[in-house]
Amino acid sequence: MKLVKEMEKNLPIPAYPSKGLCKVICKQGVKIDTKTELMISQVVDSGDIGGIVCTVLEGKDKVFVASLTHLRIKPDHPLSEKVMTYQKRRIKHLKTCDR
Repeated sequence: MKLVKEMEKNLPIPAYPSKGLCKVICKQGVKIDTKTELMISQVVDSGDIGGIVCTVLEGKDKVFVASLTHLRIKPDHPLSEKVMTYQKRRIKHLKTCDR
């Protein structure tokens, strides 16, 4: 996938977690909120079922794996618009598959 290759060239990528991702991470004992800056350190295309999956770093010792749909890229990042376009398409695709 073209977006994955572009993201790999721009790693690490600063991002912020969605509310849902914050809840999942907080259940693991890590206190973060939607304003906590995370760093995407790796990206993988897991196919149609999983979409783009990211390895995310919080600080120096916390590592998480999250779907790109649960991350907000910094608005001033060069890939921000491409990622938002992917997320909108991905969410729409998931909704149609869920029916």
